[in-house]
Amino acid sequence: MIMSWLPVLSDEAMSDDQKKVFDRALTKLNIEGDAPDWLRVLANAPLFLKDVFMNLDKGVFSEGGLQPKTKVLLAAVAAAHWGNQDVAQFFADRARAQGFSDEQIHEALGIAATSTSFNLYYKFRSLAATDAFEGLNPGLRATLFMRPTLGKAFAELVNLMISTANGCSSCVSGHIQEAVNQDVTKEQIDEVIRTGAIVASICQFVNSSERYTR
Repeated sequence: MIMSWLPVLSDEAMSDDQKKVFDRALTKLNIEGDAPDWLRVLANAPLFLKDVFMNLDKGVFSEGGLQPKTKVLLAAVAAAHWGNQDVAQFFADRARAQGFSDEQIHEALGIAATSTSFNLYYKFRSLAATDAFEGLNPGLRATLFMRPTLGKAFAELVNLMISTANGCSSCVSGHIQEAVNQDVTKEQIDEVIRTGAIVASICQFVNSSERYTR
């Protein structure tokens, strides 16, 4: 018998161990009604699912250097960056419930996309290992960096999270300095990177499921 690859597990298909952790996840994540498919995919690895909901509870949904509502919006941006619409929608719904508008959520996604364009450009310069391209203007517009309605400090948090995900070291260094200029603390920087890391791990696992692969 050929088993499905990381299926979306129904309640009936779960083992006792899987169901126990899954039910605990529903409680910790305050999910009522139908559970999202991505959570049912994570139930294939119950110990990982346990880590996920504990990481989310402590690292995203709890008070810290950043407000939970800010981290939830950042989590939506991270999930979109890693290409999982369902996970992004889950966090975007939480962000709306915390008072963010669709326009603000879309702006945050736009900041992330703009950051990616600069990451690619400057990462090339690092990889090229030559000074032949120094002094050239990237010629890329970045209106959302200059006039974000969510504030420049928030924009820098997005930039740091996305630049780290994209592996642009010079971008990360530059955005750390700009974040400090906007009175962002090292604890807040640490929290945004942790938020991005938690969401990346979720998407890494879920994206390989039969539900999401094409």
